[in-house]
Amino acid sequence: MSEASTESKTAFLRQSGWMSAATALGGTTSYAVHLFAKDMPDTEYGAFTTMLQLLNLIAIPAIGLQAVFAIKAAERKTEADDFRIAREQFGIIMVVLAVMLVVFGLIYLNQTTIVTSLKLPSIQVFVITLTAGIFALLLPMVYGVLQGKQYFLWLGWATLSLGAVRLAALFGLFKLRDPSALYGMLAVGLGFAFAFGLAISRAGLPKLHPIEWLSSVKRVDWRELTRQFIPLSVGAGAVIYMMSVDMVIVQRFFNEKQTGFYAAAGMIGRALIFFVGPMVAVMFPKIVRSRAEQKPTDILKFTILLTGGLCVTAVTLGILLPELPLRIIYDEPYLKAAPLIPWFIAAMVPLALAAVLVNNLLAQKYYHSVYGLAGVCLAYTFALWHFAPKLAEQTAAEFNVLAYIGVVKIIGLSNLTFLGVAGLFTYLCQKSQVIDAEEGH
Repeated sequence: MSEASTESKTAFLRQSGWMSAATALGGTTSYAVHLFAKDMPDTEYGAFTTMLQLLNLIAIPAIGLQAVFAIKAAERKTEADDFRIAREQFGIIMVVLAVMLVVFGLIYLNQTTIVTSLKLPSIQVFVITLTAGIFALLLPMVYGVLQGKQYFLWLGWATLSLGAVRLAALFGLFKLRDPSALYGMLAVGLGFAFAFGLAISRAGLPKLHPIEWLSSVKRVDWRELTRQFIPLSVGAGAVIYMMSVDMVIVQRFFNEKQTGFYAAAGMIGRALIFFVGPMVAVMFPKIVRSRAEQKPTDILKFTILLTGGLCVTAVTLGILLPELPLRIIYDEPYLKAAPLIPWFIAAMVPLALAAVLVNNLLAQKYYHSVYGLAGVCLAYTFALWHFAPKLAEQTAAEFNVLAYIGVVKIIGLSNLTFLGVAGLFTYLCQKSQVIDAEEGH
């Protein structure tokens, strides 16, 4: 092993170690909001969890923006590049605000339909969720600059603050007001707003005059930005979609008093993806940089090995101690979801590995691969939508573990297919690189 390779791995472990610690603490504080589930009625908690997953879906386009700006920041060379990035970001902020104004108008006209369809306690819960969604859309964009510049220290602090402020706000609101989905989502929104403020203050971008904010919309090369944004959004968003959409469909078809139990198992199972995230965040700009400089790197293999080890550990703990996280976070009634835990963690394993491969494909700008991944997402949605009503019929009277395991099996098989497609395109990408190298010689 060369000295440069050793230093690269050491830097990766140090940076991903800090990001893992920050994400773990941020994730722990984010998950800690579920400690208050015992204070919430079952229907309120089900609505709260559904809105959290809806927030994940809202943020899918922003994941693409994070990748776009991570690449731009990783490839930047001069101060002019920083000004261009700043103008593009302010232009996007203006567009997002304009679009959200239209969305709020549509919500006002369809309040009853929204509340009924999603089984929400009030339309205000939905409005607060979408307001939080504005910051959820903008935050990853700024994260991308920190990530691309490899400012992992501040990226970690921003990530940590997201969960810490959320938890503190929720504790205060529940004590001063009442434990409800409305105040739960308000706390989540405050967390996003604080993290956004911290991240943008540390991104190192030049400050623009207020007049330039408005002119930014015109000065952005929207065609070029869209050409990058669409495949990156589809690719990165596909992972988030595969992780999140099941909760929305389960909330739609299953008994709303039972979905809280399923949600509890799902939140624990999905934690695996969140722990893989820091390694992927560190890996991405390093692959971008190595590609730009045409220098080989084995950081992908290293990340896959670390992810595999994490997956084995998670599955083992899920089999041996399925009740432990439920006892820590939730009340006694939620223990009935314990049999779902090993299944849910196992179902997330292929998605965790796929997340690494997909981010490598995006960093390599192997964009045409993402449409195959989108096809898997569509097939997954069809499968859930087709089988969920039939499985829901088995849970009308009581919490039927086997019916919910049936849902998780669909998730696992779909994630395995997703991994297979990501693996195929990874092979094709590497093969094309070998051919290009041979032709270059």
